[in-house]
Amino acid sequence: MGLYWSDIERVYVPDAEAHWQVCGAMGLRCPFDVFEQLFHEHTGDPQLQSLLRSVNWRAVCWAEESLSGEAFLQLAIPRPFRLAVEEARAQTMVSGFWDFRDDVMRSWREEGTWVRPPVLVEGSLLQCAAEREALVGWTRIGDLLGMLERGEVYEEYVHRVWVGVRADA
Repeated sequence: MGLYWSDIERVYVPDAEAHWQVCGAMGLRCPFDVFEQLFHEHTGDPQLQSLLRSVNWRAVCWAEESLSGEAFLQLAIPRPFRLAVEEARAQTMVSGFWDFRDDVMRSWREEGTWVRPPVLVEGSLLQCAAEREALVGWTRIGDLLGMLERGEVYEEYVHRVWVGVRADA
């Protein structure tokens, strides 16, 4: 039996942790950070719903990985979200970081990366040839690409991401 985007949306409750627990009882296994970013914050998002409606989330395993800036240059972005990445990249290219929240600036200054890892999945989950596709964190990824182009972040630096892979892989 599968667990699909529509099933997760159907049991939505405003409290993210309560929503996560209900979905966990239905068989969804993912870290709370992934759940909150992907499923809770994007409930009702028709573009993600269209992209992800056929993924059986019960068959997805999650792991935190580190990718180099160079790997982000090769990362696939689903068509509906390419504009968000490009706008963030262009803005960052022109004026540098635009998000001056203390925690964001401290993370980039001290760790050379973002506060919260974006969410990616292996391309095969979306029936595409790309190794990985970004599902959440398009602005963060665009900012990183802009900083790479400005030479303020190096391609060798690594950045944390969440990656969902098929459980039987």
